[in-house]
Amino acid sequence: MKFVWICFISISFCLKIKAATFTVLNNSNAGMGSLRQAILDANANGTAGTDNIIFNITGVIADDVTISLTEELPVLSSNLVIDATTQPSSFFGNASIKIKLVRASSAFYSGLVIDGIENVEVYGIYFSNFISQTGIPADERKAGIFLKNAMHIIIGAPNRQNCFGGNYTSIISPTTPSNLDDITVSANIIGLDPTGLTIVGNVVGIDLSYLKNSMIGGPNASFGNLVSGNINAVSLGGLSGNINVSFNIIGLDATKTKSFPAELATGIFANGQNAKIIIADNCIASQQKGIMLDNVKSGYQIKRNNIGTALSSQNFGNNKFGIELYNCGAGVVGGSLISDQNIIAYNEQAIQVDFSYPVSILKNSVYCNKKSAIEFKDLPDGKTISQSKIDLITANSASGVYLPNSIIELFYDDECPDCQGKNWVATLQTDANGAWQYNGPLSGGLTSTGTNPDGATSGFSKPLISEASKKIFDVFCGASNGSITNLTISDASVFNWYNAANEQVGNAKDLVNVPAGIYYLKASQPGGCDVLSANYTIKNINISYKVKTSNTLPASCNEKNGAISIISYETEKPTNFSWTDENGNIVGNSENLSNVFAGNYTLIASNGNGCTNIAGTFTVGLTELPIINLGKMQQSISCDGKTVSATGIEIVGNTAPYAFSWMNTSGEHVYQGLNIQGVKPGKYTLMVTDKFSCVVSTESIDFTQLQNSVLQVPNSITPNGDGINDTWKIAGATNYPAGEFSIFNRNGDKIFYSKGYAKEFDGTDNGKPLNVGVYYYLIDLKNDCGKLSGSLTILK
Repeated sequence: MKFVWICFISISFCLKIKAATFTVLNNSNAGMGSLRQAILDANANGTAGTDNIIFNITGVIADDVTISLTEELPVLSSNLVIDATTQPSSFFGNASIKIKLVRASSAFYSGLVIDGIENVEVYGIYFSNFISQTGIPADERKAGIFLKNAMHIIIGAPNRQNCFGGNYTSIISPTTPSNLDDITVSANIIGLDPTGLTIVGNVVGIDLSYLKNSMIGGPNASFGNLVSGNINAVSLGGLSGNINVSFNIIGLDATKTKSFPAELATGIFANGQNAKIIIADNCIASQQKGIMLDNVKSGYQIKRNNIGTALSSQNFGNNKFGIELYNCGAGVVGGSLISDQNIIAYNEQAIQVDFSYPVSILKNSVYCNKKSAIEFKDLPDGKTISQSKIDLITANSASGVYLPNSIIELFYDDECPDCQGKNWVATLQTDANGAWQYNGPLSGGLTSTGTNPDGATSGFSKPLISEASKKIFDVFCGASNGSITNLTISDASVFNWYNAANEQVGNAKDLVNVPAGIYYLKASQPGGCDVLSANYTIKNINISYKVKTSNTLPASCNEKNGAISIISYETEKPTNFSWTDENGNIVGNSENLSNVFAGNYTLIASNGNGCTNIAGTFTVGLTELPIINLGKMQQSISCDGKTVSATGIEIVGNTAPYAFSWMNTSGEHVYQGLNIQGVKPGKYTLMVTDKFSCVVSTESIDFTQLQNSVLQVPNSITPNGDGINDTWKIAGATNYPAGEFSIFNRNGDKIFYSKGYAKEFDGTDNGKPLNVGVYYYLIDLKNDCGKLSGSLTILK
């Protein structure tokens, strides 16, 4: 009995270690014949042999071969090949991609999970909708395929492609350290549909961390991945060992004739202090950056890549850098063989070297990058890069001096404005003094790079123009004696100046004897690349004299006595002067104008050399004559009738101070003052003289009418409305406009008051009739006549 049991165990063990093939027969999420069941069966079969999962699903449309997962598939086991290329039918426009695997529930999970296993291969599957929840940590993101702690994994191969579209990413691994060794990702379509022509983008094309000794792409073009239409392309972090990224197409369709711009994407990002990286034979376009290496310290080579262009030198470009190297150690861009050259074109900048040293940039074809070719930023402490230059170029030679025991490479310049080396000409060794010489026919513009003994290569040489000491002399009044001098120019011996119409106007280093205008310099070597200066402007200065301050004296008394005095100018003082009136007549030729009538005058100023302009226009005003206003004048006579006076005379005008003189009919001066006082009755004339000595006068004013106007005060009134003696009429009261007239009752209450006697007392108080009786008056004439008083009886 024991013997039988041992045999049973042995037979069972033998069955478990035998490799098996499991066939997927339907597109169900689970159950017999499903992919899920095939994985479960393979897992149960053990790992001693390599199991195969193949497909034989009956179908007539794409939906028939689309597996919609409502939950995550089981984690795969080691030694397994999942080969969907075995499916007989093909509905996705690609002979190799025959099964579609889709997340079909609200939960988030990856399509396949490869965790803690080895020797797994995946072919022929179209992974779709394996997205990640927004805002989750990086290590919880999902993908078409999830990798962790795995070795010897192959995802895709020539004629056995996978496709990844509409996922967070195609293949992902955690950002925390894990062991991913010997991972190969080849021939897949990532971000486009299976035809490789239409976008079905992922957030990230490939997002793998901690790869070791792995390959993205392969040894020839058939192994290359097509990675386009994604927000980001290939992101590889924490690399170690030997890493090869080769023959991938990034940013283009399968034909390499159409681009899919990704403005924020990096085509290939690689980070890893302990990695030796080869990035070769890739075609990268329409990204923000083509290739970026970060903290790669164990060596790298970037060679044979097309960056920014593809077939037939199309202008696709990358928005920022073709290649960016940050905090990297020694590496090579290009190589010692011309066959290793990279083609880097149509980017904003070809190569950015940031805190990286030494970087050898050799034999590349660099052209038509918009901003510049090679730029350096923040070199490590103590490290410098010397720019090469070409001192002499002839039709059959070129020579210069660089660093001792260094390398000079010569290139023919590109056709774009900046000097960039498009076609390699020669590689030369400098001698112990740094001198170098090239002998041979030269047929185009020439530029150079220098690589120092450390292996650090400079940018391309080009003529340089420094404006630090530049002098521009402007012209005056349309002359032709302007100049532009003192530019500091290196690496150039041919100078051509052009005006704004691109007409050559000079062929020397300094531009002299030219009229006002815009000019630029083209500096070059014979047959070498050139550089254009900024535009320089020689101004035409029409000396514009302008009066700053002046005094104007108006004409007065309608006389020719106005004047204009110039005090200062906003500009320099002119030497010649011409004054014209408003009719264009010349009225003066000195700086100041005098003895003119009121009116408008123009000063035309000149330097005597043809520069003439209007320095100012001025108005000589006319002072208005004062007006004697007699409308408010009141005459008065003294109590004794011997003298007369006047008040209320006004002068209207703005030419004060005034002088006054009263003249009698004999022309004799009798009083000095505005209002005449204390003169004997008669006829008088007032004469007024203003500050400009202009004189105005009144007609003769008759004061004789006041001679017999003695004040007569009645002692009774009868305000009964019969029109006879109804008011208190005081003859001569109008002669005393300042007099005060008051009436009181027996109790001393004031019932009437008037200053001047403009309105006669009518026997009322505040409109009410007063009683019959005796009242008392007091009249103060406010002069030497004193006060008058008496009684006033009201009768009815």
